[in-house]
Amino acid sequence: MKIVCSTLFDITATGITGHFKPSRVPFTDSNGQVIHNEPEWHRARNQQRNWETISQLISLRTQVFDASSPVEDNGSWTFEFEVETPQVFSDGVNELGLLLTDCNDVPMVTNLNETKTQSRSLYSAGPDQNISFNIV
Repeated sequence: MKIVCSTLFDITATGITGHFKPSRVPFTDSNGQVIHNEPEWHRARNQQRNWETISQLISLRTQVFDASSPVEDNGSWTFEFEVETPQVFSDGVNELGLLLTDCNDVPMVTNLNETKTQSRSLYSAGPDQNISFNIV
């Protein structure tokens, strides 16, 4: 089953992990951003942290296959992934109900490149919704 995730949080996959090392700068991260200094490194690391958070939430219940890198378009980040078992996220009412519940109230790193949400946490429903999942 293929699923599309969209969020208003900056989940750019930068590949930046570990600690800042001045001897490594300048370098280019996985998203093509050139990192010149420690503040730029922290920003890229926080973008990666948000991507890791979303990836881990999805992986709580199943193994993820063929996940694409998030792509930003007009303040929304979108990516696709596949799961082997279609019912893995079903709550008996909604095919993705457990996934939606797992994402509620999870804190995210803010003040990156997001512009369409004022929240500091994920919400999968209601007026503050800032993450969605759809079966393709």
